[in-house]
Amino acid sequence: MRLLLGIAAGLAAVTGISLLFLVPLFLILGPEHALVAGTLQFNTAWIGVALIVSLTAASIGGWIAHRVSDSIGAVFGVIALVLGFGLIDAGYHQWLAPATLALPGQLPWYELLLGLREPLWYDITLPLLMAAFIWVAGSSRQFEQHPDAGRGWLLGGAGSVRQKGGQRADPES
Repeated sequence: MRLLLGIAAGLAAVTGISLLFLVPLFLILGPEHALVAGTLQFNTAWIGVALIVSLTAASIGGWIAHRVSDSIGAVFGVIALVLGFGLIDAGYHQWLAPATLALPGQLPWYELLLGLREPLWYDITLPLLMAAFIWVAGSSRQFEQHPDAGRGWLLGGAGSVRQKGGQRADPES
């Protein structure tokens, strides 16, 4: 049950943070500042901002998934869902999205959302990068929980030596 809660919390963090920042920003800027003039393609500035927000959301989502579940399995679950949904979305945008010939100012908002396009490199790269960021953040949470975290790898901490059986022996005694 904790595994599913971790996956749900991580996925909610990724989507929530992305939507919380990108949707209001698009509404504030409007299509004239987020899109290439006269097209439905996002401009370079928007892609840069969306990349930063998405990778930050992925890092937070990976950390939260492991924090909630105390399992690296939840991190793998979030990675699988982000990769799956991301690549399905990329396929939709690149091959299945309806072609619209109207200008962005002439479309209602729901048709505008369906017709928006990202470059192919971005559509394919974003889910892969997000998966990497989820993995790094989620696996770093596992290192935080390790009993020897922060005390040194070989010696088990400053001024102490590990003996057989995990006991710490003080070198001064």
